[in-house]
Amino acid sequence: MEKSIETIWKEGFLNRDALIAPKVNDIYNKKSIYIIDKFQKMFLINIWGIIIGSSLLFIGSYFAGALLAGSIVLIMMFWVAYTAYQELKALEKIDRGQSSYTFLKSFKDWISKSIDRYGKMYRVVYPVLILVFYFGIWFSDMFAGKREMVAANSNDLVFGLHIYTTIIIIIAAVLMGVFSKAIHSKDIKTIYGGILGKLDLALAEMEELRDEQPLS
Repeated sequence: MEKSIETIWKEGFLNRDALIAPKVNDIYNKKSIYIIDKFQKMFLINIWGIIIGSSLLFIGSYFAGALLAGSIVLIMMFWVAYTAYQELKALEKIDRGQSSYTFLKSFKDWISKSIDRYGKMYRVVYPVLILVFYFGIWFSDMFAGKREMVAANSNDLVFGLHIYTTIIIIIAAVLMGVFSKAIHSKDIKTIYGGILGKLDLALAEMEELRDEQPLS
């Protein structure tokens, strides 16, 4: 019997070298490449945003008299940017010669593994950034007058730090570390939600074709 439309479509996107249904094959190939390319561009913009933002913050810390804190933040954010760059290089290694479905599945697997790796990294990054910001701002030259005022009107100080405020900041830093993976996943959905939605939709379309039985 002649092949059904469903069979033709399935062979069209499951086998890149198939000679049948070239238009369907081309559509899925273009959609797959579009999704990956757009994600890569957004990812690269994010990396440059981290580099530029942390560099400006470092400059600001110099004028605020918090150079040590600014240096720590710069190093941490450059670590994040470098890790992101390595992740991007790994994404570029995905074989674009494979079928559209396998191509997008590989991309989704990369995203899942990347989120997991970042979640572990941010267990350190988030708490350190919170503590550095707190200590850096408090002991900066810009807050010298505020420190003197608090010291003159409060007995709840240890090493020049307000005890209860410091405890709250430390608890917040610990919680950020504990929930780092969930927080990062939320950030990913906020920044890349649109393109990831298109990825899920494309995979759902392809999987629906895979699951349908050919007509006789």
